[in-house]
Formats: sequence, structure tokens, C-alpha cells
Amino acid sequence: MIAEKRRLRKALLAKRGNMVDADAAIAARVFGADCYVQAKTVFVFISVDNEVDTAPIIHRAFADGKKVLVPRTGEGRAMEAVLIEKEEFIVNEWPRSFNIPEPPHAFPAVDVSGIDLVIVPSLAVDRWGYRLGYGGGFYDGFIKGARALKNRPVFAAVQRAVFLRSKPLPREPYDMAVDMIITENEIIIPFSVSA
Repeated sequence: MIAEKRRLRKALLAKRGNMVDADAAIAARVFGADCYVQAKTVFVFISVDNEVDTAPIIHRAFADGKKVLVPRTGEGRAMEAVLIEKEEFIVNEWPRSFNIPEPPHAFPAVDVSGIDLVIVPSLAVDRWGYRLGYGGGFYDGFIKGARALKNRPVFAAVQRAVFLRSKPLPREPYDMAVDMIITENEIIIPFSVSA
């Protein structure tokens, strides 16, 4: 299973490219989704390299008056949610962890119980809502913990349609499915959620 995931990661990373048009359409679908419209607090990953560009989502959330949180790695394999203000969103000045900009430790982590929507990254996602990530397990742990909350957020993976798989991705017991997949073409409720 682990070897298959590694092989898939390598192949998918090689296939990625700059897909600006697809990313703009994905952002537009996010903005039209009920889970975004109704959200007061949005947790968004900071995209790097050839990931779906989340900067437009972050800037629009600020403009729409939403609270914006971004991830920061904590102790072990934990991930923290950090509240940022528009003027603090200067990723080129932030420290990096795993080559991903993270808010400085001067910015405090916040309680995740008030998050309404979490925008989740992936290398690929299948129609069951399972993602192939980078192998750290940070989001799987975060999803598992947040699902135990009374007011759990909606987890939405943003991904280009070319990386949406109609066959199941390899899974391990700790892998967690998302509630929704947003591509440039459609919003999908995964089989695991709709079943």
C-alpha cells in the first residue's frame, strides 16, 4: 500500500503544471458553494508549487468579511489553525516548514471548534472522497479530530478534474475522506458521504 502511494505521488507530481484557468474556475465554484457562502470562518491551505492556487480564495474570504485561518505544523504530526488578518498574509516573509509558508509562532493557534469550512489540498482525490496527500498525515489527523467536535466543519478538497480518479486510491486505516470535492467542472458529494 505504501509503495503504491509513493508511485502514485511521483507520477502525479510529474503530471502537474500551471493550470490558471482551471484554478480560477475552482475558486468560482468555491465562492458559489453553500458551505462557503454560509461560513463565517474558513480554514485554507497555502498553496505552493503547482497546487490549486488558494490565494484568490484567501483574498476573497477577507473581502467577504470571513475569519481566515491557515495551517501551521505543531508538535509531532499535529496541525494547528492560525487566525490571520489581511495585512498579515505576507507568505514570502513567513518561515517555511516542508517548504510551505507558515504563520510565525508569534501568531497564536486558535480553537478549531468554530471553523465552518476547511479547504483541503491533495495530489489526487477519488470519487469516494479519499485523497492522496504528501504522506505526512497532517490533514487526516486534523479531519479526524475536527469530526469529533459538536459543530464539525465541512471538509472540501479542491482539485483539478484531471486529478479526480474514478477508481479508488490506495487507502490505509488512518486515511480520512472529505465531505466534498470541488473541481473546475463540478461539485461532487463523494460516494462515501452519499452512501
